[in-house]
Amino acid sequence: MLEVNNLSVQMQNQCLLEDINFDLCRGETLCIIGESGSGKTTLLRSLLGLIPLSQGSVSLNGHVYQSPESSQIGLPSTQMVMQDPIAALNPRKKVKISIAESLYRSSLKAAEIAHAIKQALNDVELPDGLENRYPSQISLGQAQRVCIARAIVAKPDILFFDEPLSALDAIIQKQIAQVLERIKKQNELSYIFITHDLGFARHYADKILLLNRGKVAEYQGVGLFFERPESAYGQELLEAAYILGSLPHKKTKEIQAA
Repeated sequence: MLEVNNLSVQMQNQCLLEDINFDLCRGETLCIIGESGSGKTTLLRSLLGLIPLSQGSVSLNGHVYQSPESSQIGLPSTQMVMQDPIAALNPRKKVKISIAESLYRSSLKAAEIAHAIKQALNDVELPDGLENRYPSQISLGQAQRVCIARAIVAKPDILFFDEPLSALDAIIQKQIAQVLERIKKQNELSYIFITHDLGFARHYADKILLLNRGKVAEYQGVGLFFERPESAYGQELLEAAYILGSLPHKKTKEIQAA
């Protein structure tokens, strides 16, 4: 479905991303991992059309939508869920208005929009009536569910997530992750996550893209990556995660022997 070929980004004579290649099939989840400054957010912004490509192309369903020569801005049928849900919602607008923003290009009538909003809220397991509240009247976890509802109401093919669970406590993280997994299966969505949480990546990803200094250090299936990382950087990253306890039930020496 999604193919990224030889993607490179340069700004002010500095190479931010170099020769990035990966693909994503319908219904798959890709987790982009790596230390701060490795290029994760830059890659996401380039896929969304917020940063122009210096080289390479991004295609969706066989059609090239981005390249240095393309006038297309971003990819169609995609939506973004940000890290901070409160900052992502307008405090002066009711929840239903914020969700409806994703439908502004549609030709739906008012009654159809209202039904779509109600269905999206139901999909993220929020109660009836919450659509009439303001962001200040809902919890942080509810606000993130509203942001997810705003993303799915437009019925995209791919959802992009930038650390969407990092501001939430562990129980709420688990609940929302389960909601996301159910929505993905029901709608055959594809997900791309930026995350520092290797435990989340191991549990929910199908593929891992490990970036290091703007280059691909590893790109492989989740099972292979966590059992036998190919790069020294990947081995070091996993070793640190096991030592710090963010990846339990694995001995450090097993990583060193891989």
